[in-house]
Amino acid sequence: MNFTGEHLLYGILGRSFVWISFAASLISTVLFLYHFSRKENPLKQIRGLARSFYILHVASLLAVIIVLYFLIFRHYFEYTYVWQYSSVTLPVKYIISCFWAGQEGSFLIWGICQAIIGLFLIRKAGDWESPVMGIVSLSQVFVTSMLLGVSILGYKLGSSPFTLLRETYSGQTGSIFEHPDYLSYISDGNGLNPLLENIWMTIHPPILFIGYALALIPFAYALSALMKKDFSGWIKPSIPWVLLSLFFLGAGILLGGAWAYVSLTFGGFWAWDPVENSSLVPWLTLAGTLHFMVISRRQHFGLLSAFLLSLLSYILVLYATFLTRSGVLSETSAHSFGDNGLTSQLLVYLLVFIGLMLVFILLNIRKIADSIKDQMLSREFWMFVGSLIIVLAAFQVIFTTSIPVFNKVFGTHVAPPTDNVGFYNRWQLPYALLIAAFIGFSQFLNYSTNNWKEILKKLALPAILAFLAAIPFIISGIVTHFTFILFLCFILFGFFAVLANMLFRTSFPRNTGGALTHLGFLLFLLGTLITFSNSRVISTNTSRFDFGDVKNNAENLMLVKSDTLYMAGFYVTYVNKSRLENTTSYRVDFLRMKEGRMTRQFSLYPSVNVHPRMGAVYNPATMHYPMMDYYTYIAQVGESPDYIVIKAIMNPFINVLWAGALLMVFGLGFSTVRRIRLRRAAGIAG
Repeated sequence: MNFTGEHLLYGILGRSFVWISFAASLISTVLFLYHFSRKENPLKQIRGLARSFYILHVASLLAVIIVLYFLIFRHYFEYTYVWQYSSVTLPVKYIISCFWAGQEGSFLIWGICQAIIGLFLIRKAGDWESPVMGIVSLSQVFVTSMLLGVSILGYKLGSSPFTLLRETYSGQTGSIFEHPDYLSYISDGNGLNPLLENIWMTIHPPILFIGYALALIPFAYALSALMKKDFSGWIKPSIPWVLLSLFFLGAGILLGGAWAYVSLTFGGFWAWDPVENSSLVPWLTLAGTLHFMVISRRQHFGLLSAFLLSLLSYILVLYATFLTRSGVLSETSAHSFGDNGLTSQLLVYLLVFIGLMLVFILLNIRKIADSIKDQMLSREFWMFVGSLIIVLAAFQVIFTTSIPVFNKVFGTHVAPPTDNVGFYNRWQLPYALLIAAFIGFSQFLNYSTNNWKEILKKLALPAILAFLAAIPFIISGIVTHFTFILFLCFILFGFFAVLANMLFRTSFPRNTGGALTHLGFLLFLLGTLITFSNSRVISTNTSRFDFGDVKNNAENLMLVKSDTLYMAGFYVTYVNKSRLENTTSYRVDFLRMKEGRMTRQFSLYPSVNVHPRMGAVYNPATMHYPMMDYYTYIAQVGESPDYIVIKAIMNPFINVLWAGALLMVFGLGFSTVRRIRLRRAAGIAG
């Protein structure tokens, strides 16, 4: 049957570029590794050819992206990916984010990030180029294979973004695809999930994917070092890449938290969702990697840990990809993709890289294994212990997150925690407390040997300041639980210790970027502790309406239009509503009584996005004050009479949390720039 109106040429072009990109990455992998294997007599022509094929791979991948964006912007709904994620009514900013809304687009953006990083390595890696680029190209082989969309002997290899809609739904009797002019029946696409119609969707995913891609480079250097038997030379060129990955992953996680805070209705920024955890764990292990690298570079111990964590961090990125894109978390996470047949392919990708790690670690274990530093009063010893705490925290998170995987593999029926926030908070609190303590204590230690008396003298001032600063929080009832009080004291101790080191140089050498990062982390912990131990629902039910359960009946406030009710120091009134396309916004005024008259303090505009096919999404609205947020969302809407049911939450000190997170990311960026400048000045490759 000849179908009318289809634009098949673009799909053929897109598929062709995918295959060229895949083949070029495969050839460049072979050539780079072959060039590396000829240690005695390497051929420059082989390396030049490997570079040429890699550049062809990158160019073809860019061409795939251009073709797919062309299809999306032209609304060619005969292609499944275009129809599934775009719509003619979407603004341009959301049309852009349609690209990575699905599995295929996510692999494309991940692949192009890794590919472009590879171009930098070709120019800067020097003697490390061939083995490092061989590993980068190998990863690109797997990523681009996810886009092939072919069946070989009944095995599905990849999922193509250029599959036609009629191919996806072929075999369905009575469908529109039985007609040659089926496109005349399709006037619009399915569009984005309303939850994804947010500016953060345009920013958060690509930044996170850059962080994932950057995590490959320390893996590649560590594996190359094991292949070359150069067990120390890889650390210096790796450290800037670890910092870059920490910076982008941290920024991506921060943006994801901001997105959750302004878009979801649980009143927080982190819900310990399995997909959230999957992005956090590599960041934690990379943080441990950085500290182990610094220790092994300065004092030549902790080398095995540096190797393991460098390799494991990218393995965890691949494992996170498997968790979120195999469908194994579809019942436990709202963010997870469903199974689209790539589970076994993702598993092969993961197992190959695990296999490479294990083989080369075991082959070299005796040469890189070392004993723990016997000098306990040394900075490197406590950095080592603190890094182990970070790693243990990461493994607690990933172990619990993996319960659905264990159930599937072993046929067990272990139930994941029902209260994610409470469960993870209880487990992670001791780790966070110890990390804060180690940050503070390590500020007064030099590398190698130290004097106990001198250390105790230096500890006195921040310890006293921490105690004095904690008193107002305790007396005012902001922090009451004993464990929280202890946590508060350790956070404040670490904070004042870092400040003392910055101002008075209490240890050598001083690292400004590291100090800023630690300060930001401690502020973040302080904001988290105070905000969510004092966050409270300030709306209460004053009506006789039944809102479904005991909790909602206690906390939901019903506002009939133009009525005014009291709520936690305010008088609130539902003023009016306005509609723009699928979204209806409701104006709620917050008033206070001043001198016998009502004065408006601020207005909030919570909204409801009613998608014709995906149902309603409730978007909260927040009023930000320096030390307080008022957070409101719609819980229910009534037409007759015209009323809304709202829930309002007060979050104190939330801006301390965000300020700390921003300072932490800034500190990582500062450290990265400083490292790169130092390496350029020294003329070191990498």
